[in-house]
Amino acid sequence: MPDVPEHPFRTISSRVAYANPWIQLHEHEVEVVASGHRFPYSFLSSGPSVMVVAVTRQGQIVLVKQYRYPSKEYAYELPGGGSTGLSVRQAARNELREETGYTARHLRKLGDYVVYCGLSNEVCHVFLAHGLRSGNAKLEQTEHLTVELVDYEQLRKMIRGGEFRDGMGLAALRLAEPDLEKLLKAEVPPQTSPQGV
Repeated sequence: MPDVPEHPFRTISSRVAYANPWIQLHEHEVEVVASGHRFPYSFLSSGPSVMVVAVTRQGQIVLVKQYRYPSKEYAYELPGGGSTGLSVRQAARNELREETGYTARHLRKLGDYVVYCGLSNEVCHVFLAHGLRSGNAKLEQTEHLTVELVDYEQLRKMIRGGEFRDGMGLAALRLAEPDLEKLLKAEVPPQTSPQGV
């Protein structure tokens, strides 16, 4: 295999074309180191985000059904959002409580992933939450959502049927799958048939 340069591009100039409290749109002029070819590159910059795979004591997974303005439709998602300057662990606790009303006795980070490496530098941190206690949600004025509890097999059917198709949620669930399945087996043992049946 040929050697791959560690840094094949060089930034010639950069500016922030647009910014709000959540994102920045960067516009750069970039040069290919090997050839000197220059081209424009635009991308979104934001702080870390979080996503929570939350499991109730009955073995149900907590989903939110949220209206999303860009797609003009309601989408099933996992609880989550931006970290807004908090540690990702605290942000995960906050998002779970604010969107669903649940607080978690146990919260463990499973990993992280780059949301869209060609368009954004956002990194999403995935947490598994269990030992849940219900409470009152504290939605932001911009949030319009409901909370729904589904068992794992039902969620898998929703994914296969295209009912749950949020990309960040799909990536988080894939990352959580081994730990989630292990937790569900421990928390919800299989039911046994009555003796003699």
